[in-house]
Amino acid sequence: MNLTDTATRAGATLSRAQERVKDFGLAAAEKLDEAREGTADALENAACSVRTTGRAGAKTIETMSENAAGNLDSTAAYMRDHDLGGMLSNLRQVIVRNPTAFLVLAASIGFLAGSAFRRNNSQAGPYPA
Repeated sequence: MNLTDTATRAGATLSRAQERVKDFGLAAAEKLDEAREGTADALENAACSVRTTGRAGAKTIETMSENAAGNLDSTAAYMRDHDLGGMLSNLRQVIVRNPTAFLVLAASIGFLAGSAFRRNNSQAGPYPA
């Protein structure tokens, strides 16, 4: 084997190595493109999910706000339309129809008032001012 044959073989080997590197680079580029596309799809899906959840949450909050505002309007209208005697009469009717609920409500109000009273006394300290 002479120098020319050796150079030819080395050139062919180098050419094959260059082709392999080129093929490897193309395969890597394809994999990166697939990963990039997959990541973009996942981000779009997440954005859609956030929008959908946000709209549903906003709709729920809007519905609750509308219900609360409606109840406040109804209470205001009731207070304008009834005098104190009429309200007490209505309260008596509600108590007669729902005595258990009234007792639970009264006990809850008493508990909250007692808790508030104790909290105020504990913040004042052991000695009166």
